[in-house]
Amino acid sequence: MSQRTINVELTVYGEIDVLNFHLDDDNPEKYIVNLNSSTSQNDLKNVFCALLNLLTEEEITLKLAIADGYKKGLYKDVCCEYINDLNKEISQVREKINQTLE
Repeated sequence: MSQRTINVELTVYGEIDVLNFHLDDDNPEKYIVNLNSSTSQNDLKNVFCALLNLLTEEEITLKLAIADGYKKGLYKDVCCEYINDLNKEISQVREKINQTLE
């Protein structure tokens, strides 16, 4: 099974803080989570579903990048922790998938 690193960028568009998950090369802005919006939880669930779909085809790891000049320390800390936790979840799901396939 192939290994894929998915870049996730914490940045700001205008005055909106976003996490951009680069899952789809054809549509690089498809998986953007607006961190200032009340819909961010649903957006994160949609991203997680997309990650699970990818996980059935390849092993994935998320790599967080913080845009140059991004200044909000709290968002940096929270997003770093979130991506670390998400990588752990992905690894656990991958293990369960492998066990099921054996």
